Amino acid sequence: MKLALCAALSLLLIGTATAGQSNVSIGKLRLADATTDACFANCASQNDACKRVCPTTLGAPCQSACDSQAQTCRQSCQSR
Repeated sequence: MKLALCAALSLLLIGTATAGQSNVSIGKLRLADATTDACFANCASQNDACKRVCPTTLGAPCQSACDSQAQTCRQSCQSR
């Protein structure tokens, strides 16, 4: 009986310790996701600002350059 009780208590403690470690990993993952989301939002904001200053006479090439810069920005967000 004591052996069964000790085994059950050990499993309970191991499970609790493992659950605690999982929460820390999940917290770090959420922080990384939030940082990446903020980076993508910043890229979109910069892209919008870039397109607003494009002159109408050079609209297409200017907007294409803005899109290229935004893609480079998004790629840098993914590599973080």
